[in-house]
Amino acid sequence: MGLDKTEQIGSLPARAVEILNGCLQRVFATTSPDVALNNILAYMGEKMLCDRVYIFEWNHSDRMCNTYEWCAEGVVPQKNILQNESVDSIQCLFPILEEKKVIVIDDVEQLGKQCPAAYAFFKSLGISSFAAGPINRDGKIIGFVGVDEPDVRMMSVLKPMLEVIGYFVLSLLKGRELIAHLRELGLHDPLTGAFNRNALIEFNQQSSVPPAGVIYCDITGLKKINDMFGHAKGDQMIQHCYELIHESLDTDLIYRTGGDEFVVLCPQCSQDEFDDKVRQLRRLIRKDEYHIAIGYTWSDQQPLQFDELIAKADRMMYENKRNYYAWQIVAHDAEQSHGLSKDMEKMEQPKSQFQRFLENTYYDMEMVFESIAKQNSSSYFYFGDMQQDLFYISDNMRDDFGFENNVVSGLFRAWSQRISTPEFQDIFWQDISAMLREKRTSHDLRYQVRDVHGNIKWIQCYGIMKWSEDKRTPLFFSGRVSHQDDDFVIDPITNFPRETAAFGHLNELRKTGQKTQIVGFSLNSITEINSTKGRAYADRLIKNIANRLTETLSWKMTFHRLEGMRCMAVVNPLCVEGNQAVVEQIRDIIEDCYESMGIAIRNVCSFALMEYPCEDLTPEDMVENLVALIRIAKQETDQPFMEYSIESIKRIQQMSNMALALEQDVLNNMKNFRVVVQPVVSAKDGSVIGGETLLRWTFKGKDVSPAVFIPILEKDNMIHIAGRWVFEQAARNCIQMIAYNPEFYLTFNVSLHQLSDTELVSFMQKTLEKYQLDGSHLVTELTESCLDEQPEMLEHFVEACGKMGMRIALDDFGSGYSSLRMLLQYPSSIIKLDRSLLEEITESDQKMHFISSIVYACHQFGKKVCMEGVERTDQNTIIRDTGCDMIQGYYYYRPMELAAVYSLLSEKTH
Repeated sequence: MGLDKTEQIGSLPARAVEILNGCLQRVFATTSPDVALNNILAYMGEKMLCDRVYIFEWNHSDRMCNTYEWCAEGVVPQKNILQNESVDSIQCLFPILEEKKVIVIDDVEQLGKQCPAAYAFFKSLGISSFAAGPINRDGKIIGFVGVDEPDVRMMSVLKPMLEVIGYFVLSLLKGRELIAHLRELGLHDPLTGAFNRNALIEFNQQSSVPPAGVIYCDITGLKKINDMFGHAKGDQMIQHCYELIHESLDTDLIYRTGGDEFVVLCPQCSQDEFDDKVRQLRRLIRKDEYHIAIGYTWSDQQPLQFDELIAKADRMMYENKRNYYAWQIVAHDAEQSHGLSKDMEKMEQPKSQFQRFLENTYYDMEMVFESIAKQNSSSYFYFGDMQQDLFYISDNMRDDFGFENNVVSGLFRAWSQRISTPEFQDIFWQDISAMLREKRTSHDLRYQVRDVHGNIKWIQCYGIMKWSEDKRTPLFFSGRVSHQDDDFVIDPITNFPRETAAFGHLNELRKTGQKTQIVGFSLNSITEINSTKGRAYADRLIKNIANRLTETLSWKMTFHRLEGMRCMAVVNPLCVEGNQAVVEQIRDIIEDCYESMGIAIRNVCSFALMEYPCEDLTPEDMVENLVALIRIAKQETDQPFMEYSIESIKRIQQMSNMALALEQDVLNNMKNFRVVVQPVVSAKDGSVIGGETLLRWTFKGKDVSPAVFIPILEKDNMIHIAGRWVFEQAARNCIQMIAYNPEFYLTFNVSLHQLSDTELVSFMQKTLEKYQLDGSHLVTELTESCLDEQPEMLEHFVEACGKMGMRIALDDFGSGYSSLRMLLQYPSSIIKLDRSLLEEITESDQKMHFISSIVYACHQFGKKVCMEGVERTDQNTIIRDTGCDMIQGYYYYRPMELAAVYSLLSEKTH
């Protein structure tokens, strides 16, 4: 059209000009675009004598949202249910809108054959006639203004008015974007682009659902950089550290709360995922030129209080920072690897910088030592003359471990008497002997000791040895003993050191080249035990396992707690037992603990094996690969353990990339997910009477098998989010499908993991209310595993479904006592026979009679029967003869995209 907007208005009918002028007045009557848009729609609705006026906007290339709406009195609002709708629903109308033309549909029924998806969309909303005008921006359609049930007397005004109103709406949408952009600037730190403290306060005011984690980061040494090199250099340091945090954690929820402090929030994050994030951040910090002190905490408790989590992470961060500075003083080492530092190497040279400093300045060595050790509840310090075997220990070490004096003769012997068990004493003396024999310069070991009060504590003993120039004589030994009864280092449930405690040991193996086996293992189904028997019960199981492993195997391997329910055993290099034997010893103990507590699980643990040192892997990389191998081992249940190999590396990379993308997509409003429907037909005449809702996920442009991504969703409880989303999709799709067939129903699956979702039932109730859908059109499919594993939760869930009017279908119904018991015990309406019953059915009359007897029994109890997996003509013929009510399988229909389902329903209806 060659006319500008003024010319267009001038050429309109007088009534249209009058309405447009009224709209224009409302544009300028307020400074708020949102208020103006709502006022315009209300004015249009009243003047056009229609039921509803609304605006749809595209939020993605394939999604649209109803963003504004006015409804006449007595008309039910639709905006809340019309969010993230697929644009495929109105795809057939696009060509008209793209030509900047107005769509006028006098009777929705005329869309039934030509545009089945659009027909289902509008029909499900109870719309019989409507008009829509385009919102065009730079030649591209970004939405439309719609009018439902317009008065026939206003038709001559409606079309020309909608051709112009889009320009008014576009102007207001641009204004809204500008205001949003300005507000966004007020919530961001201008230096880094991170969120600021205002944004954190705003986030905390929102209700958050656990689980969630918090990481508190503090840039070490920023003031020194500012003082020595200026604030420009300090700003570069801040930007660099922010980018490191962002790269490591791959999240936008990073808040700069102070000059050198950042808070990272990880909502809806499982403990395994959170621990992965922390480990990755630590690994990058260790490799970086700058140091960042971090503290972290995770919680799944309700209600979730982010303020408390932040405060707890802050306290841990300061402890980490204090330890870092203490070690700077003791070891003159800016890294935390516990390897021999460059400063120590300098100290071994004559006239080092440190020595020259002491020669030319006044110092008080006793005061230095006291300043380090005084009021230090987490570390003890010692140093001594190796030739005289005479040592000086800190006051707290003297008091806490019952030494008579600060000066101790024969400290090694005296200390070994305080080590808790003969096994740990042997390990201690083996390492001391190896250090002296191999002329090593450092000692790093973790074990348990008994203090003066008889309390057993985990400690890390670290020391540096100075040798004579010819490496024959040990001269001086100095170091610290770190109290590790802190959650930061020692896991309070297992009493195993956390993974960071293993890095020093693994680094020593890496330096010496001495190879040993690393066994990784996971305790399976702990999440389900938490849900069914309570956290205290699960913790007691874990403690029992840890105690048994320590009592039985600690002399030949050292155990460490990794993230989640994973652990690692570093096998003593002197242990000559084979891999299979070591794994079986651990497996036997774990299985016995599960059994002794009455927990019957098919696969209680999964194992991974690596040899270390391995290639050029750092200890951190090794642990990361070990965790990934454990995840693969949980899927490969037929293998006793998963070993590190080229093939497993490829699997690790693939699974890691896939798991990361899956998590991001779930948290990004189920991006790249969609549902498809496999129709269910009547066994009598083959007509489509229902369908099963199935979840699909696309990764790198290809569909991933549900058998691959569903277990990942279940592992980290992301299945809770996905399950609710699937239910909502089933509800909104069902509304549109019953527009074609009022008797149509959709089924959706509920797994064992979903029953532990405490919010599922209330979400289902709210969703049915939101879409005004009668629950009788939805059927819940439950598998036998749900029925057996969580009977109490299942009973509550089934009862809730009944109150909502939804029917229950027993999926994968097989043969035997278990299935027949379920048939009698639970109020199911539909029994879906497992496809395994079809095997050899065409060759065996006995098998056919068996299925017929199941169908007969179900009918006697008033239940309908659906046969799954029918793929061939002969199977279909026999199944129909057995008296089944419904059939589902490739013989009739494969799972179909929604547009194809609408077309199918249209063909059968019109």
